[in-house]
Amino acid sequence: MIPKALDPRECGICCVSGAWFSFSRGLATARSLPGSSRRALDYISHTALLQAAVLYYGVSGRKSPSRSAPLGRLALLLQLYLSPGEMIGVLLLLFFLPLLLYIAAPQIRKMLSSGVCTSTVQLLGKVAVVTGANTGIGKETAKELAQRGARVYLACRDVQKGELVAREIQTVTGNQEVLVKKLDLADTKSIRAFAKGFLAEEKHLHILINNAGVMMCPYSKTADGFEMHMGVNHLGHFLLTLLLLEKLKESAPSRIVNVSSFAHHLGRIHFHNLQGEKFYSAGLAYCHSKLANILFTRELARRLKGSSVTTYSVHPGTVNSELVRHSSVMRWMWRLFSFFIKTPQQGAQTSLYCALTEGLESLSGNHFSDCHVAWVSAKARNETIARRLWDVSCDLLGIPVD
Repeated sequence: MIPKALDPRECGICCVSGAWFSFSRGLATARSLPGSSRRALDYISHTALLQAAVLYYGVSGRKSPSRSAPLGRLALLLQLYLSPGEMIGVLLLLFFLPLLLYIAAPQIRKMLSSGVCTSTVQLLGKVAVVTGANTGIGKETAKELAQRGARVYLACRDVQKGELVAREIQTVTGNQEVLVKKLDLADTKSIRAFAKGFLAEEKHLHILINNAGVMMCPYSKTADGFEMHMGVNHLGHFLLTLLLLEKLKESAPSRIVNVSSFAHHLGRIHFHNLQGEKFYSAGLAYCHSKLANILFTRELARRLKGSSVTTYSVHPGTVNSELVRHSSVMRWMWRLFSFFIKTPQQGAQTSLYCALTEGLESLSGNHFSDCHVAWVSAKARNETIARRLWDVSCDLLGIPVD
């Protein structure tokens, strides 16, 4: 409230406890009277002063910027807060900030993508499966595995696009052992068909990278009635991994890499609403599924202890990929901050690190980011939730619970 009763409709200058306010210019300004050691705004609430300015403009017949647009209100507040010198400083900062960010972008991007897989391990005679390998991080991961001599299966929903990528990888790496198999993680029949075909063709499997995923989809369900994020990102890979697990054990030492996200920190496992039927948020549904990835990894590592099959979850970083295709807001932000976002090749480094680096066996079950062990949320470390999620997942997929 204004400390003293003032009516800006009757005077252009309002005196308040040693301060005067002038509404006679384009926007209201505030000054301390000579001898006053305190700023005028110390004596009046911002809301009350703004309302007084609106009253003045309304009575005088002038177009009030506070009523015409939010920017007008912001401009009024800035003039109330800042002296002319300070205003010039703010304007200069707003002018030069984009330029400074542009100049600093390479260094910032380098800092944000510091993790690089430096392993020199070759993969001649090894077999790898990469889901979602027809674009983004999956494509770059498959390309690097092929470059090292592995026989690589691109497990993709879009087979035609996968064939184009396979030919590209073959041309770039000179490795003709790059194969495409249909895999739709939103359909358990497709997952089982992929696993059946793969097990019939291959005697070994050394690397399984569960990379595919969806993000911020409008509410929808998989062919089996699962909420899309939980169905594809968690349950689909859960089923695929269990179907291929015996082959991984027979081929040991072997590794499983589950691509998760830093977004798991916002995730929760709501067992009473696992399919999002009671309440749903596209953004949070993604976070819940990424938390499920980490919980699955930790419980799988516990169950595989002593088998020479190790498993890791990874946060690839903020990567320029097709993952944000369902969100116009995220696509706009990705374009706006493109200088600070990793390329798919940079995003693939942590997956490759966990798949290839020697000596990581003792860290099975851990979460990695930028090729280092990363901290996970308390929810992600909860063994009780991890075991319950395993049992619930088995039940949903019709797999016997051991």
